[in-house]
Amino acid sequence: MSFLGVFGHVVLDYILQVPRLPAPGTSIQVTARKRHFGGTGGNLARAAARLEVKTALASFVGEDFPPEYREALEGDGVDIADLRTVAGYATPTAWVFSDPEDRQVAVIDQGPMDAAAEFALPRHTVETSDWIHLGTGTPDYLRNIQSVARKLGKRVAFDPAQEIHYRYNADSFRGLLEGTDLFFGNREEIGVALDYLGLHSEREMLAWVETLVETRGGEGSVIYNRERAWRIPSIPPRAKVDVTGAGDAYRAGFYAGLQRGLELPQCGLLGASVASFSMETEGPQEGLPRWREANERGTSFEDRVTEA
Repeated sequence: MSFLGVFGHVVLDYILQVPRLPAPGTSIQVTARKRHFGGTGGNLARAAARLEVKTALASFVGEDFPPEYREALEGDGVDIADLRTVAGYATPTAWVFSDPEDRQVAVIDQGPMDAAAEFALPRHTVETSDWIHLGTGTPDYLRNIQSVARKLGKRVAFDPAQEIHYRYNADSFRGLLEGTDLFFGNREEIGVALDYLGLHSEREMLAWVETLVETRGGEGSVIYNRERAWRIPSIPPRAKVDVTGAGDAYRAGFYAGLQRGLELPQCGLLGASVASFSMETEGPQEGLPRWREANERGTSFEDRVTEA
């Protein structure tokens, strides 16, 4: 049995460093490039498993999926029974352009994830997990998963990430939010969510969900529930190398706290801690910590948590 069942992309990330992000109709020289294992689903699942969270991962990849990525997931203890190879497709691939100020633009080939609703539902991950994390993917596919999860009495988190900007409209977003206990988003994504709901503040979203986690980059994060709200400080990395995947790392730390029955502020501090480790190396999965070091760094910032 797993505590966390992750639904999202497993992606081959090509991180391309550029002097500045090009304007439309212009070009720019790439100064460095490297391939990394990535994707919101892969990043979160692997980071959580390294924190001793019992984690299952459900996703669809292509025939070119590198065996070494599969081995890395298994090596960290991720249950990948629902990591399925689909014939005739290439593995989802992202090209992320990053400038010296950590501003990024990404383009992605969705591969089989664009047709996920057409494939057999990955029931193993739903049936064997306590929490179901609905990350990136088409709304109809995620709605099918949510429906099964609710019938089985599972807790559901919704985290559409950057796809909230282009995969959703007001109706599809509301449809998924109605069956959600916990919502994750950054400041821009929650702004879009509020527009879809016709609301004006984060606290108003608590009529829809029990808990709302808003990440704010270098400003830390804010966690809201129906009784209180907390400002969680950011935890600076020892050396800031690459921010790719830091949001997924935050979520992994948060779930590590939930699995251990910690209060929401402590879950947020663990998220900030794991995100800081993630930023210390290039790529979203290379610098992921183990539980002991993540916990030690997080607890050292407990006195900086304040009421929001």
